[in-house]
Amino acid sequence: MLKIRSFSICIFLCVILSTNRIIASDYYSNALRIFSEGRFYSASIEFERALFYETDIIKIAWCKYYKSVCYKELGESKRALEELSGINPVSLSDSLFFLVRYEQSLCNYLNNYPVQSLWNIDEIRMRIPDSLKTIDIIPLNVLCLNSLRKWKEAKVLWNYFLDNSGLSDSARTVIRTEVYNLYDKRNIPKYHSTRKAEILSGIIPGSGQIYSGAFFEGSFNFVLNAAILGYSFYEFYTKYYFTGYIVGLSLFNKTYHGGIHRASLLADEKNLNALNKFNLKSAVLMMKVLELRSREKSLNSEYSDLKIKN
Repeated sequence: MLKIRSFSICIFLCVILSTNRIIASDYYSNALRIFSEGRFYSASIEFERALFYETDIIKIAWCKYYKSVCYKELGESKRALEELSGINPVSLSDSLFFLVRYEQSLCNYLNNYPVQSLWNIDEIRMRIPDSLKTIDIIPLNVLCLNSLRKWKEAKVLWNYFLDNSGLSDSARTVIRTEVYNLYDKRNIPKYHSTRKAEILSGIIPGSGQIYSGAFFEGSFNFVLNAAILGYSFYEFYTKYYFTGYIVGLSLFNKTYHGGIHRASLLADEKNLNALNKFNLKSAVLMMKVLELRSREKSLNSEYSDLKIKN
């Protein structure tokens, strides 16, 4: 009797698990269809439903990967990173590992974490040492190096990318000239030190903002601090010590230290904007390389077809 009961329980569990796998497969197929239509919010929900029923490790990894892509397309790259961090890389194939780590690297870059992005790229190179297979990660690698202001390393990687891009010699020469112009000292973004901005604002209120490029804000901060300090001295001169201290000096303390902190934030913001503009130029140049490569490939294939016909 005990054997019959155990056998019945095993059958019951097998039926439940089989049903769950069928349901998960249906949700996964539906999620892929919605994903292909560009409805990323709805697709993320469907992938979550598939995850609820799925038990296979590889299918779970695919669901999480596609769900992270949905979040990235929706502008929620931090949620995408959270989703990718839940994928166990040990059991993944090389192709899926490449997709997961590349997506993780891209999301880290979008979140202004270039160091973490480079770690993900190094993981790809360690797992897949074939340089021909990892040539596609070089553009993202260059953008991360630019963000870290490692101009020489980025320039070397650019040259390696061009040498292995498959472009004709004339096209490579044109692009290489543009790359050298891009990394010329005159075009490289100037670095504004946050420490220097703080020190300048500490010596002369508003000068740190002017150093960071905010001339009118810095001028206003100087006039405001001078007016408050002048008011405080006047109150002390007329023997209104309480008003001079509470109203004048207390307010000056806030505007003075607030100006120092604001100068630091403006320097960071200016550096980030300058790097983003520089990386945008780099990205446009990379797109140009990819377009030229696809164009040359199509021309070569058309030429070979004509040669075969003749």
